[in-house]
Amino acid sequence: MVRPTYETEADLSREENIARYAARKWNCAMRKQDKYNQFDYLIIKGKDVKAFVEIRTRTHTRGTYPTCFVSANKVQAAFSMRLATGLPCIFLVGWKDCIGWASLTEMYKITIGGRTDRRDPADIEAVAEIPIEKFTIFK
Repeated sequence: MVRPTYETEADLSREENIARYAARKWNCAMRKQDKYNQFDYLIIKGKDVKAFVEIRTRTHTRGTYPTCFVSANKVQAAFSMRLATGLPCIFLVGWKDCIGWASLTEMYKITIGGRTDRRDPADIEAVAEIPIEKFTIFK
């Protein structure tokens, strides 16, 4: 059975806005990866890939929760990619009040969690909880 994807055009538009903002701040190009790629974007300078980026948008302000979670599988993929390429893997998050980023290749607390609003049991999984203070906020 193929798992449904919930990504909407509005979600993709919000991700693209965050990617454009980060590209301006980092003076780079952001290249969108295909829907089934492990990471959402690549950071590119010239012809060189400089990092892999996973983007999330939040519907709340940054301080609402003490952590921001990401699938433990995404963290595993980041560690594998870092080992294979030597390149950073970045978690880029847009909250309602700011945009920030954190490394996906650090050791974070792993808990069980995920979304419950879609009533999809596959949304509950092992997640890495990244403390909010680990995020560098764009000025």
